Amino acid sequence: MKTGGDGITFCSWNVKGINEPIKRGKVLAHLNRLKTDLIFLQETHLKKDAQYRLTVKWISKVYHSSFTQKSKGVAILIRKGIPFKHTSIIEDIEGRYIIITGELYSKKVVLMNVYGPNFDNPLFFKKIFNTIPVSTQHN
Repeated sequence: MKTGGDGITFCSWNVKGINEPIKRGKVLAHLNRLKTDLIFLQETHLKKDAQYRLTVKWISKVYHSSFTQKSKGVAILIRKGIPFKHTSIIEDIEGRYIIITGELYSKKVVLMNVYGPNFDNPLFFKKIFNTIPVSTQHN
């Protein structure tokens, strides 16, 4: 999908908290070295007012769902130069998922990042499946 036929690179990483500046810097530097285009982070542990900390010069967009405490939290980061335009954002109030619909390289997409509970919870997943936009609207 990239110009030149390189494709888009994705990375999903449970970072187990990135409030601490040194760890956050190392995580973001590593992702930059990987040349990752779309980044899905789980367990960011960032509060709503701290999500700006994920904004670095090589990232153009940050989408984050947080919890009221320093726990949970998911984020989707998009590298500069990646042509993504969002049309809707669905955030979980408990910071367990974020769903973004939009266009990537003029193709309709749904980007979703989930940090599920570590116990069997069918209602959680039923709620997510019912929240995902209908696939006939997005290819």
